[in-house]
Amino acid sequence: MSNLSPHLDHLRLRQLRLLELIDRHRSLRAVGKALNLTQPAVSQMLKDLEFAFGTTLVDRSVRGAALTPVGRVALQRARAGLAIFDNLAADLGTDAPAVLRVGTNPASLFQLIPSALHRLEAQRAGIRFRLEAGTVGNMMSRLLDGELDCYVGRVDWAAMPAPMADLLRFEPLTETDLVVACSVDHPLAGRAEVSATELAQWPWALPSGDTNNRGSIETAFRNCGVPAPLPVVEVSADPTSQLILAQEVELLICVPRVVLGSQLAGERIVPLATPDLFLSPIRICFVALRELDDLPSLHLLRDALLDVCGLGRGDTPPPATR
Repeated sequence: MSNLSPHLDHLRLRQLRLLELIDRHRSLRAVGKALNLTQPAVSQMLKDLEFAFGTTLVDRSVRGAALTPVGRVALQRARAGLAIFDNLAADLGTDAPAVLRVGTNPASLFQLIPSALHRLEAQRAGIRFRLEAGTVGNMMSRLLDGELDCYVGRVDWAAMPAPMADLLRFEPLTETDLVVACSVDHPLAGRAEVSATELAQWPWALPSGDTNNRGSIETAFRNCGVPAPLPVVEVSADPTSQLILAQEVELLICVPRVVLGSQLAGERIVPLATPDLFLSPIRICFVALRELDDLPSLHLLRDALLDVCGLGRGDTPPPATR
């Protein structure tokens, strides 16, 4: 902390929100109107901000104002910090225990997170948990913006700019794999194996096109030289709906293997052997903002997740079970 500029202590919350307004309006004059300030006053706020950080955050030109690459990273950090501050202010305004905001993918709600909360004895831990499930991209975006305290699920590191990844701390937890499945009443159930070519000829229910699982499925078919099936039904990031559709409509589905072990799947949904269709295993991670390293509730949840996965700190997750 000794390397921080002493000028940072003089910054105000309004100055940290300034970058958000500049990014939105692309004009210091428009930002002034939004803040009910003159343009020179906004310019001085920006100069003070850049002086405190010791770098140029905004490019000014006759066309307006735009964040520099460093300014964009600063905006991301400011968003996260301000969201954390707002959440703290909300918690301090009530006598209830603080809320830990956890983002995840729906499949992790079938076993991993409930098992961790059971291990943690959540009802007696003095912590309230807010669980939100969604697509990988949505959850990671909300984590980076400070709207979530942590995220448990799949991470698409290739789609994340390096400066953003550097804001995060992560722990690998476990791996699972995607499997093609169907109802026990489906004509393909009980077959020793089914080829990709034959699978593509049957009707499917698949995750929506903006999900990583859908991308994995389509890639697997293309790697076999077979066009990916066009689904009869698209389901947005919800394996529960896929299980119901497989059972009631006899559509083929592709879900994380852990989902098939749930009570909802029971013995009515069975996996298919698809030897030529390679579906990449899914690595599940625990991810949090570096700013929250010292948050006790975060440590408790992380340690419970590691315990459930049979890991100590520094251990390597077991390979996916095929």
